[in-house]
Amino acid sequence: MSSSTKRRLARGIGAALVATAASATLAVSAASANSQATPPAGITVPGDPTAAPASLVASLEGRNEVTGGDPDGRALELIGIQGNTLSYSVSWRGISAPTEAAIHAAGRGADGPVVVPLFTRPSGGGSSASGSVTVSDPTVLDALRSDPSGFYTDLRNDDFPNGAVRAQLHQLSHAVSTTGVAAVQESVIFGSQIYACTVQRDGSFAFTQNNVEARLTGGIHHTFVQPAAGPPQWQAADGSAVTGKVVTKNANGAGNIAELDLDATQIGDSSGLLSNAVEVLRLNTVGGVAPTGTCDPQATPLVNVPYQADYVFING
Repeated sequence: MSSSTKRRLARGIGAALVATAASATLAVSAASANSQATPPAGITVPGDPTAAPASLVASLEGRNEVTGGDPDGRALELIGIQGNTLSYSVSWRGISAPTEAAIHAAGRGADGPVVVPLFTRPSGGGSSASGSVTVSDPTVLDALRSDPSGFYTDLRNDDFPNGAVRAQLHQLSHAVSTTGVAAVQESVIFGSQIYACTVQRDGSFAFTQNNVEARLTGGIHHTFVQPAAGPPQWQAADGSAVTGKVVTKNANGAGNIAELDLDATQIGDSSGLLSNAVEVLRLNTVGGVAPTGTCDPQATPLVNVPYQADYVFING
């Protein structure tokens, strides 16, 4: 996302873990202003109060940890930055209670130092925490606004003291909801990227995107509206649905399809799981890349390439 993109802060966000009839759905929702976790002390030097606000998101998984995290773990985290105040909201499942949450300075595949500690051992049990901290270094906040992908957030616990789940931060192009559910994370249960053997400008044949067929947690079906032409769509079992238009595309390593940020357009019922979605992110992609080289449209007109991903639906 361009650093010039205007972003509004998600204020007062809390976190909750919501269960759907089909499977567990991670959702971050608006809550009371009271923090469910105690932020560490000692981070009180003001930043620039005139700087533009920002909203960030992270979809955390155990396999993102460099040293190996909890393979069953998932978490969803929203970050809001206003002046020198950083608000956070995180929900988790599949891991024991966190002992620490923090933002670190490092790119994908590398460990880095803590630059913003968020909380230690949230009180009251449960599977969520929210609060805010005043950040000491204005250069850290400036970097988070301009290049959040250079930072990651993680949750640590007694079982995984070096990190249970982790994810890079991503900018949002829309402000998140300050009432109700602000974001929902759904993962691919099984899915394939579908490629067709099509003629190229030079007369040769190669595999190009034709469709996608995926079933997500939360009872969501993901396809193209029209094969080849698109656009991508997500349809929930409750009748709510959106289409998406790609805003940004970021590489995610060899052998993996790109991570995407898409603007969402409502095409379904006015109430339901996806009825307030304004933005969709495809994150933590694995596999799904089109076969390389030439192809024979008679012998192999279509190929299905399995993939995994998390989809985060941002509500406006």
